[in-house]
Amino acid sequence: MSMIADAFAKGTTHYFQPPASIKAFGADNEPETGMDARLATLVGLVALGLPVALLLTPYFGGCFRDSISHHYYEPLFGPVFVGMLSFIGGFLIAYRGDHWAENFGASLAGLGAFGVAVLPTTGAGCEKIAGITSRVFVAAQPDGTLMPDPNAFTLFAGVENLHGISAAIVFGFLALFVGVVLRRVVPARHMVDGQIIPTKRKRNILYSICSLTIALCIAALGLKTLGGADFLAGWNLWNLTFWVETLALWAFAVAWLAKGRQFPALNDPE
Repeated sequence: MSMIADAFAKGTTHYFQPPASIKAFGADNEPETGMDARLATLVGLVALGLPVALLLTPYFGGCFRDSISHHYYEPLFGPVFVGMLSFIGGFLIAYRGDHWAENFGASLAGLGAFGVAVLPTTGAGCEKIAGITSRVFVAAQPDGTLMPDPNAFTLFAGVENLHGISAAIVFGFLALFVGVVLRRVVPARHMVDGQIIPTKRKRNILYSICSLTIALCIAALGLKTLGGADFLAGWNLWNLTFWVETLALWAFAVAWLAKGRQFPALNDPE
């Protein structure tokens, strides 16, 4: 068990390191204090709250859909889905860390988050309705009747492929960012006498668990596509894509709350 903890507590001391001018620990150059900490906390809370908000759809006459993305088609909560995911996308694009590759990856993931938000997946994701009355960017028919035609759920040909690519970029970045970038060890900040300080070790263990959780969720979503029609029907009956995506988002949220210094036991001493 201690060997696993030691492996989880480690982090790179060579890659994604900040420039020499900001390596030293201090309130003026520590990236996880002040405004940066508040923004990290806010994006963590949004990622935590998005699935919770969508779980309210059945209580407002909506449908508990197969995936988070399918809530794009909810008349009431569709804009909530687009708005909260767009906030995360905007934050990632604006995010500036300690290394250019970190910034590039965050910006790419931010564009991916916007893609997931505005490029819908296919199908209604709800077995209880024959059509939809509205969706975020495409209104109902002029007479307000339902649209049972499956093509009504397609914004343009091939949009589902762009949605899938965007989702892969976002989830891939989340796993790598939490598992590599957040776990990096800046010796001037995180090491004393050649040893990683205890609070950084604890944070790295948490980041490792979050990253592994996200990676397992990605694997589960990938394996889903290998199942047959009966397997997929059972999968959708239990809305498992929604729950797997929720678990990945919550793991990401916990990591960013830790980065935002919301867990006192994990915070570095002054």
